[in-house]
Amino acid sequence: MISIRNISFSYIKNKKVLNDVSFDINDGECVVLLGPNGAGKSTLISLILKAHKPLSGTIHFDNLDIKKMNALEKAKYISYVPQLINGTSLTVRETVLLGRLPFYKIYPNKKDYELVENLLKEFNLIELKDKETNQISGGERQKVSVARGIIQDSKVIIFDEPTSNLDIKAQQDVINLIKNERNKNHKSFLISIHDLNQALAIGDKFVFLKEGEVFKVCNKDEIDESLIESVYNIKTKIINNNGGKYIIYEN
Repeated sequence: MISIRNISFSYIKNKKVLNDVSFDINDGECVVLLGPNGAGKSTLISLILKAHKPLSGTIHFDNLDIKKMNALEKAKYISYVPQLINGTSLTVRETVLLGRLPFYKIYPNKKDYELVENLLKEFNLIELKDKETNQISGGERQKVSVARGIIQDSKVIIFDEPTSNLDIKAQQDVINLIKNERNKNHKSFLISIHDLNQALAIGDKFVFLKEGEVFKVCNKDEIDESLIESVYNIKTKIINNNGGKYIIYEN
């Protein structure tokens, strides 16, 4: 479990980006961070990843203070999938294999290669395994990024806008990969995302941020038109169909 308590942060003195943020990510739970641009979602993720230090508050992984963890210890708790990875001269297989770094000292072993090979097959990337990532599409690179995060076998996987800059087909592919991994291995997820319908499709718990503060923590049943309007200042209509909840944006 990740416990986030009373986190505050500022890039500029006397101007807080986050103020007294608290919530938990329980084992096997998918928590979705929601809120308009500038609400503090990416900043909060950077604090959990130890890219920055909070002004105040604490972050614990299974009662272990993140401030006392080294990079290797943290990597076994958390893996990170960014918005979109840049293409490099590394092949698809080499890029995914980087996710196994916390488990080998100098060189990957037979097990590491087998795990990567099996995951590439599962993700329909096996035919691209020897291609450099600068030679494949943005959607394919995002699938590679998700595979690298999953192969790390951490307790929690963090996704920062995993479907941004992708076409509709690639977005759906990535969402399905995330849902399948969750159902198969009961991982904990923290996902920052803009698309509310995608959020509803994958989330258990929803943390709405507004102006750097937690506006509401709730489950899917508690999300209604009034909440969305309060956070985003837009009119919506929510419909239920075949057990699913869908948001329609009104003019």
